[in-house]
Amino acid sequence: MQTRFVVIPAMPQEKEQCPRRFGVPAAQGSGYDLYDTHGKTRLALNYPTRAEAEYDCANRNSEERADGSPVAAEG
Repeated sequence: MQTRFVVIPAMPQEKEQCPRRFGVPAAQGSGYDLYDTHGKTRLALNYPTRAEAEYDCANRNSEERADGSPVAAEG
């Protein structure tokens, strides 16, 4: 079974002034966000470390399994 929430790298907060060629961003966002695989949405929570994001991700996934009902998305 696929987990509902997964950790993904955060997006840059500001848009590039002069985008680079080949579609590769000049800088990645700092930190991590969560992605809701059921709702197909990014939860832009901007965790500073991957460990914090993994912890919240595990909590959200375990809460959903305990209830059997989906966890409300924030953000």
